[in-house]
Amino acid sequence: MKKTTVKEIKKWFKTLEENRYKKRYVSDARRIAWFVNNNLSEDYETMPISLQKKWNKAQYGRERYLAKEYLKSLDLKESTITKLRKIIKEELWRLYATKEKTK
Repeated sequence: MKKTTVKEIKKWFKTLEENRYKKRYVSDARRIAWFVNNNLSEDYETMPISLQKKWNKAQYGRERYLAKEYLKSLDLKESTITKLRKIIKEELWRLYATKEKTK
């Protein structure tokens, strides 16, 4: 799987309903991208210092939840694309078969 960029996460934020009421910041997007790229790792010591929260007892529950939701939306998008490709491929084969029969 390719690396997820902060730009993609910020773009995805705009599709969220909750984003209408609470603004998500670049630092949140960077943390979420880190979680997505590191398979929702709970090893917070490996997180870059610039991404770690200042309070040492801080929880990353919200960021982990949003990372899971991003992965779900990504899977949904990919499955929709594969279904569409399958339908197009079947339609092309059907058209090709009818063309061959008319010859």
